Amino acid sequence: MSAAAILQLDQLFFGIGGQTILHSISCAFPQGGIHGLVGPNGSGKSTLLKNVCRIWRPQRGRILIAGQDARTLSRQHLSRLVTLVPQDTRVEFSIGVADFVAMGRHPHLKRLQWLRQRDFDIIDQALEVTGCHALRERFINELSGGESQLVSLARALATEAPLILLDEPTSALDIRHKLDIMALLENLAKQGKTVLMSIHDLDLARRYCDTVSLLSSGRLVFHGAPEDAFAQPRIKEVFHVGVEEIPTQHGVSLLFYR
Repeated sequence: MSAAAILQLDQLFFGIGGQTILHSISCAFPQGGIHGLVGPNGSGKSTLLKNVCRIWRPQRGRILIAGQDARTLSRQHLSRLVTLVPQDTRVEFSIGVADFVAMGRHPHLKRLQWLRQRDFDIIDQALEVTGCHALRERFINELSGGESQLVSLARALATEAPLILLDEPTSALDIRHKLDIMALLENLAKQGKTVLMSIHDLDLARRYCDTVSLLSSGRLVFHGAPEDAFAQPRIKEVFHVGVEEIPTQHGVSLLFYR
């Protein structure tokens, strides 16, 4: 594995009920930056993220995180290395925002150990970075979708994990909250965090991602720079539509057509 890669997938296979969902996925993600998983519905994006954080275990292949085989790591150690923000961040039970974010500190605590001053400082910082400090006394089940997404990201930051996984972080948000989330992820990447996210909004992926991985029917058809990922032949192959790149003063915009 490259010394700069924080995550490497090596011949990854995964299936459920006799159906293979991921077919021999092999690629590496360098430390830092935003890395996008792009593909049609059912292409395996969410499944890949769940394999990386070991919600599901691959049938074959290896996942290396910071050079360590994920299969050999304890759950607590793995949770210090990688954290997942799921697609649906709504919480139906009543819990305070600060207490919810504090759950991100559990991988750093011994059994029955109370939060220490350092833990409280990290929780406050996570709330501050995500713009959620004013929400700390609210109950999470009372928040809007955008607020809930930011609080879930704050909990992920509280883990201090260097690898952050996000499953469709902008899918249910209005355009302002989408841009807020992407700007936050961009800042985290500049600070050395590695962000790996599945994303349907190809315009945002083209604008913000440092690498793009194109998945189709559980197979990796491209892994590399976004300007190459969204070339006309690849978009036609994966999504069966045409694409035209339109330069603007804010970056490249994508126009899709049938």
